[in-house]
Amino acid sequence: MNTEPVAGPQAQFAEHLPERLPVGLAWLALGAFAIGTESFMVAGLLPVLAADLQVSATRAGQLVLLFALSYAIGSPLMAALFARFGRRPLLIGSLAAFSGLTLAASMAHGFAHLALARVALGLVAGVFLPTASAVAASMVSPALRGRALAIVSGGGTVAVALGVPLGAWIAGWGGWRTAYLLIAAVAALATWGLAAGLPRGLASAPAASARTPSFSVAREPGVLPALLTTMLWATGGFSFYTYIAPFLSGTLDFGVEGVSGVFFAIGIAAAIGTAAGGWATDRFGADRMAQGFALMLVVILGGLSFSAQMLPRELALPLIVGLSALWGFAGWGFGPAQAVRLIRLAPERAPMTLSLNASAVYLGIAAGSGLGGVVIEWVGVGAVGWAGAVCQLAGLGLMLRATHKSRTALSSPTSPLAA
Repeated sequence: MNTEPVAGPQAQFAEHLPERLPVGLAWLALGAFAIGTESFMVAGLLPVLAADLQVSATRAGQLVLLFALSYAIGSPLMAALFARFGRRPLLIGSLAAFSGLTLAASMAHGFAHLALARVALGLVAGVFLPTASAVAASMVSPALRGRALAIVSGGGTVAVALGVPLGAWIAGWGGWRTAYLLIAAVAALATWGLAAGLPRGLASAPAASARTPSFSVAREPGVLPALLTTMLWATGGFSFYTYIAPFLSGTLDFGVEGVSGVFFAIGIAAAIGTAAGGWATDRFGADRMAQGFALMLVVILGGLSFSAQMLPRELALPLIVGLSALWGFAGWGFGPAQAVRLIRLAPERAPMTLSLNASAVYLGIAAGSGLGGVVIEWVGVGAVGWAGAVCQLAGLGLMLRATHKSRTALSSPTSPLAA
């Protein structure tokens, strides 16, 4: 690995990192909000899309899968392809492309047109979001890194809490094409903000990463276990979240309004959890907070199934609603801590590492949806929390093992840090 000091504008930029959060983070968050709203909103619009495009609801559901697979597979590939590009033009260009593609999607004349647009949207989202996280971390001092990452990821969280129900409401009022037009406008506004507000000192990836295979970052010590931890976190969480509507209706007899209320509570708790997770990561350390949130998720998901299967309805109802909101808090609070852990493992390769992390998230979402479906078919909807808890426990075990190995290495007499 090349250990030469970084020269030129990037080094000068790194020497003057601000001790406060720059305004440019808000534009990155707005871009993440636009992408998050589009990506999650489609699931709630499937009946409307199916009717307008004259396809079955099952086929319309493929629009969700296409975006997820495009993002998961394309994100690391696109990061490798654009590794030599400057991060500022890459962010501006990818978000401008997202705005244009969203505009094109609003004018889709058939299912194939919209499906193609969603594949392309997944690709450009896979460029923007990991790059935005890497840039956010590089724009501030290490003491503010967790909060900077929380602001950017918070844009996606706010999309879940407010953007998705707002998009569904707009679609009900003016059609799904109107919702897409408004998302395109928000993305265009964020693009303008990035062009005006991002510092020009942002450079491309360091020369060391440009001369080595892009995916070789996965061979860095600890990176693969950390990515597996991310996947287990997403698998465990979405084995519950994907089926929260049948879980609530099957265990508590909730109707549409009750389920919508719980979704809104989860979104608000997730926004709070993202902010709290970023602050706590800076204050107490990434390892400690990631492990703490993972332990919370084990208890929360296990508690959901325990309440549904073991308690009478009058006791289960407040517990399940409260635990669902706490799942949003802890589930999203884990994200900033995990991102900081990955950046620390390979700081000079942050865009590629975060791209692989994003892929792990989306692969985990797909795996969680499949796992939850199998559990429901074999055991029943009330057991999805147990499956999620097992996944979170496995991820916690990987983190504890990594911490033990790190401490053992530091205490070894042959370690240069032990001297």
